[in-house]
Amino acid sequence: MENSANFELTRKVFYTVDSIPVDQWQKVVGDENVYLSINYLQALETAMRDEISFYYTISFSTEGEAVLCSVFQLVTFYDRRNSYADLLCKLSYHLHKKLLDIQTINVLVCGNVFSDGENGFTWSSSLSDAEAMNEVANTVETLKKDPLIKERASITLFKEFWPSSTQTSDHLKLRNYRDFMIDVNMVLKIHPEWRSMDDYLASMTTKYRTRAKGVYRKSSSLTIRTLTTAEIITYAERIDFLFSNVLVKAEFSVGGLKVDAFINFSKQLGDQFCFRALFKEGEMVGFSTSFVNKNSLEANFVGIDYDCNTQYAVYQRLLYDYVEQALQRNVQELQLGRTAELVKSQIGALPVNMKLYVKHRKSVSNLLLKPIVNSISPSEFELRTPFKANFTQ
Repeated sequence: MENSANFELTRKVFYTVDSIPVDQWQKVVGDENVYLSINYLQALETAMRDEISFYYTISFSTEGEAVLCSVFQLVTFYDRRNSYADLLCKLSYHLHKKLLDIQTINVLVCGNVFSDGENGFTWSSSLSDAEAMNEVANTVETLKKDPLIKERASITLFKEFWPSSTQTSDHLKLRNYRDFMIDVNMVLKIHPEWRSMDDYLASMTTKYRTRAKGVYRKSSSLTIRTLTTAEIITYAERIDFLFSNVLVKAEFSVGGLKVDAFINFSKQLGDQFCFRALFKEGEMVGFSTSFVNKNSLEANFVGIDYDCNTQYAVYQRLLYDYVEQALQRNVQELQLGRTAELVKSQIGALPVNMKLYVKHRKSVSNLLLKPIVNSISPSEFELRTPFKANFTQ
């Protein structure tokens, strides 16, 4: 039992989704975040439990009321330069004087390593923001007593907070966490006048409308459609190939998300998950996945046949298809995530800074974090402005 600001809270750790008391979890989480839903967590855990250790916690008031729920993952980052994996591996080098050809480091992550945004924890109105942040920091200390975490994880990472939340998340700095920013999340706000793709394209300047039409022209021989669960299973080998093409080019990874996860998401989440595939003469040459998370459509993963990418504008066609999906689903924004910022800005997405917090378990080592995190900053890119003046976001 440990103290939060004005509450004496107890917490319980669950090592599988199936062991979570659903009623108590649901009372706090509700339907606010698909990534914290039991169905999503169950789908992810089932597919990835051989590679990732999952931890779920619920904090309780003295009356036994659930007041905070959190999700942690013990993962191994494989560094391919840049991004926060580079930060973590730089830290490993500076503190432990070890440097491998492919750097790796084990990290306890509060959040979701396969999605961007505030997907690590949520709390009830009975806790203030400060109390909630203090309690989730206390939860980390509880988790560090777990033998596997104690043996492997020297670093804790909270990922990632929107600018509107940093006044709250900055409470973690009072617990000796260091804040830093990585590459921006590219977000397209959906204009209320966009009822169709024609409306969207009409809002662009001639230059970018012509460019968009060029993408559709180059990809005109391709067909695109939503795959059912059965079809994802049928094309699993091809999906794995296309996905691995993209992972090889990634600056860092925590291991590839297995095709089984896409199958599970399709089974468990229904219309909240969408798997779209591009075909050339019957062969899949690209795919995209996305989640509907309340008022947002969140782009997740893509797979690409790079032998076809340039000739048929595969990646760009998938980006415009994300816009089409957002319009069809009548959401307020399309979150396209990090990477490929310039191309995403060409379709109208704007950069949004995301803040993370990191801490080493040893206080002396944690002091050395400051100069390292200060050296990390978002990548620079030339922002495009495709819309006419009256449609500027």
